[in-house]
Amino acid sequence: TVILPDDTVEPEDIVTPSDQAERLRQLTTGPVVGFAQTDVVENADPVVRYVEAGTGHVYEINLVTEDSRRVSATTIPLANKAAITPNGLHVLIQSDFGSRASYIAGTISTTSDSLSNFELNENIVSFTATEENEFLFAAAGTGELVVKKFNPTTGNISVEFTVPFVDATIAWHHTNAGPHIVYPKTTYQLEGYVYSYTNGQVSRTNATGYGLSAVGSTDTTIFSEINSETYDTYSVDKNSLTAKQTQLSLVPEKCAFAQSSPVVAICGVSFTEPPYQMPDIWYRGEYTSDDLIWEYNTLRESARLLASPEAATGRKIDLINPQFSPDDSNFYFQNKADETLWVYAYITNLPISN
Repeated sequence: TVILPDDTVEPEDIVTPSDQAERLRQLTTGPVVGFAQTDVVENADPVVRYVEAGTGHVYEINLVTEDSRRVSATTIPLANKAAITPNGLHVLIQSDFGSRASYIAGTISTTSDSLSNFELNENIVSFTATEENEFLFAAAGTGELVVKKFNPTTGNISVEFTVPFVDATIAWHHTNAGPHIVYPKTTYQLEGYVYSYTNGQVSRTNATGYGLSAVGSTDTTIFSEINSETYDTYSVDKNSLTAKQTQLSLVPEKCAFAQSSPVVAICGVSFTEPPYQMPDIWYRGEYTSDDLIWEYNTLRESARLLASPEAATGRKIDLINPQFSPDDSNFYFQNKADETLWVYAYITNLPISN
């Protein structure tokens, strides 16, 4: 069952253009393959560390002074994806693609610009860093994905849970426990479904449809699907048997839930009506989204425009890889067109639960 939003629900006050320009910043001019706001020095200025595409070099930017420096000059050839732990000390970097891919675990030195590293001998298809300063990764097995936890301090690897199909997408939670949202690879030609894994236990989410993809929190799942050649978005809370259509139509991969509030997400949203082949054509780069940055509250079913990148900076943004800082003070993302790193200063009082 789908419930349409109440017509009386209106978007909240819009952030002023001058405020948008102050809050929204482009942090890099070159492509980035992984990033995280870190607490390398306790009680110091906020710092974001990122991995440079191609070289695997690690840099950091002080968000107050805007000073930038390289913290690792160790080259990881053909670096194309990376994750950094919140303490800023450990990285996991993918080198090369497909059958030639390798996965390098590294520890950043505090006394030199070298990276102590070794290769993980795993057939990894997806990975992330968690707030526990560990890594989760999914490795392809025989007819299944095996999700494992890697502790970069001890080197220990343990199995967390298995997914009973290989061709899957995982929308990782920021904690080891989850919920981690799992669904079959998205295509508008096939019906998809959503599972949620929390502490290794699986449950089915009330979300099915063609072209389906999803993102979730401990309370809510946002998903989109094709309905009669239109691309629609819904939210469903963990205890509900009904999905509610949202005010905003969006690609869930453009959304991230706040770490301190499971009912508030920030998303990249374009108001150009997407073709019915979504999201396949966006994945392939045949459709480019001109995104605005919106806050969506699933509890109140309300939306608030935070920023128009084009109005604030003169740049169009096709938003990918959204990520909050650990304290939710900053919202990071990349521009799909050039993989540059951006930040929106997000400071607000967040509701705690649904």
